[in-house]
Amino acid sequence: MNLKKMLIPAAAVALAALILFVASAAFAGTSEAKAAEELDTILEYVIPGGGEYEFEEYSGSNGSITGIYRGEQGVAVELVVGGFADDIHMLVGVQNDGTVTSVSVLEAHETYGLGQKAKDDWYFLASMLNSQGDLAITDVDAITGATITSSAVMGAVNAASSYVLDSSAPAGGALTGTADGFGGPITVEVTMDGDDITAVTVTSNSETPSIAGAALEQIPAAIVEADSADVDIVAGATYTSNGIINAVKAALESAGASGGGLTGTADGFGGPITVEVAMDGDTITAVTVVSNSETPSIAAAALEQIPAAIVAANSADVDIVAGATFTSNGIINAVKAAIGAE
Repeated sequence: MNLKKMLIPAAAVALAALILFVASAAFAGTSEAKAAEELDTILEYVIPGGGEYEFEEYSGSNGSITGIYRGEQGVAVELVVGGFADDIHMLVGVQNDGTVTSVSVLEAHETYGLGQKAKDDWYFLASMLNSQGDLAITDVDAITGATITSSAVMGAVNAASSYVLDSSAPAGGALTGTADGFGGPITVEVTMDGDDITAVTVTSNSETPSIAGAALEQIPAAIVEADSADVDIVAGATYTSNGIINAVKAALESAGASGGGLTGTADGFGGPITVEVAMDGDTITAVTVVSNSETPSIAAAALEQIPAAIVAANSADVDIVAGATFTSNGIINAVKAAIGAE
């Protein structure tokens, strides 16, 4: 039996438990005057890699996100989402590649014995780790008798990861991606000229230079020459080679480069809805729902009619389909995320 596989769930639960303990201890009876100091302590655990961070005002269209705390290896996304009885205040740690590393419920006032367990159900929190904005309620260890609370927390986790994925391309135009090598994560920057890969730079890694040096030099050059991430690995450095290749693929996919269209994700009723939007200049020529977790008997009309209406109107500002409000808004907001509309 693989011991490493046995230890992963325990480690994930322990991490969630540690973050939860710190958050709960800090916010129990915290006065407003001490809130900033306590939050700073919690952020040391929530931000991937810890260390210094900068606060950023969030200016996007997701009303649940209230702030961004950005560190070198990732961000902590602060959110306030509506639960069953009241708002739920959360922090979600997300690596620069969109991977969720921590989930912390700072404050909740849900039904005692049911939804209130969201603050201290470690298995529920741990089941959302390592996701990338694609969780459905069937993917998590939901709290028994508290579907609405569980869905609200899960939606916040998806929103945090989606925010990082949607904002992963830095201002200079390069794309970033991260994947596991042998010694740890490998992060790359990919520079594009249209559909052509013009440069691949390994910006951080924890590989052993004497073993991985050839792969770190040769794989980026091979990807640029082939204009594709599908290249041969370097003998003797399989893990490093695959880490670089997969990091480049992650960077390209985060920008929708793999399919040539724009991609966007937003929450529906059953989970995230992802769409691809094809453009001809400023004209929306096609909207395709590529994944969803909606109930077919309820959401089918919205899944068919909303994309067609958006194309006909050349705008995401269209009417919802009666009886499928959440699905309609999920498609509409996913299209807005894809085309950068507020």
